[in-house]
Amino acid sequence: MKKSLLLVLMVVSLIVSGCSQGQQQVENQIVEQKLKVYTSFYPLYYIANQIGGEKIEAKLVIPNGAEVHSYEPSPRKLADLERSDIFFYNGLGLEPWADKVVTNLKNEGVKTVKVSDYIRLLKFEEHGHEVEHGHEVEHSHDEEHNYKHNHGEYDPHIWLNPINMIDIARVMKEEFIALDSDNKELYNQNFTNFTDKIESLDQDYNDILANKKQNYILVSHASFGYLAARYGLEQLAVSGVSPHQEPSPKDLAKLTKEAQEHGIKYIFMETLVNPKTAQVLAQEADLEVLTLNPIAGLTKEEQDKGEDYISIMKQNLSSLRKALVD
Repeated sequence: MKKSLLLVLMVVSLIVSGCSQGQQQVENQIVEQKLKVYTSFYPLYYIANQIGGEKIEAKLVIPNGAEVHSYEPSPRKLADLERSDIFFYNGLGLEPWADKVVTNLKNEGVKTVKVSDYIRLLKFEEHGHEVEHGHEVEHSHDEEHNYKHNHGEYDPHIWLNPINMIDIARVMKEEFIALDSDNKELYNQNFTNFTDKIESLDQDYNDILANKKQNYILVSHASFGYLAARYGLEQLAVSGVSPHQEPSPKDLAKLTKEAQEHGIKYIFMETLVNPKTAQVLAQEADLEVLTLNPIAGLTKEEQDKGEDYISIMKQNLSSLRKALVD
């Protein structure tokens, strides 16, 4: 009797074990069916998750909290990147390492997409002028040289115009459908939902800034050209497109004078950037400090609070409202 009972228990154990292994294999297959999507930095990561949802596994190359202009990915991360299905990056020199990586990924059969190819770009013209909706913004010769050396001819901060986010999302949607046509309906619906949210954000900006009393914004570094162009603002920057470009005493004196001439009462600081130079200017020109976030990455505090692109853009709008409307 005991031997029979033992035999029954062994059979049951094998059946349960087999079922468990089978279930694990099914679960592994489900995970493997997800598109493995790599994005270079946060705004693209945010869009990918909004469009792909649970059907993708999205990863970041540049981690939140890192300075996007100077980050270099590790060999381990680059090796993992080669195992992805698709890689989205900004381009325009924002990721100095990207061109070489893209060449390697193409050799490995990984699809790569430079999203700035699908955006109407702001170009820095000769003689240090940036064209923004018919306005010309002056830059020093040195600033123009450093800009072109580091970034080429175009401003890379395309994501700060919300409408550009829709254009990027459309590209991602089409790429996901091409790779995973079974979920076409889901990707299309997610794109529609995302577009609705971004258009609502854009309308909030237009409604509030329609009552602005001031067109000039003084910022710690020149990240906000696309936002300024979208909403009829003029950007005056303490440092160039790279936050590591330090202005000369002469430049600071000129900015102090311009702040006074235009009646500017506020200077906008960024997260993830050393504010020392901008703080000096704030003291020199007697300016109040506000935050304007370029959203290239999230701080730990922002992650803990569950902040995202839209919530931070709304915070930016509150800062702009205080400086330009109230």
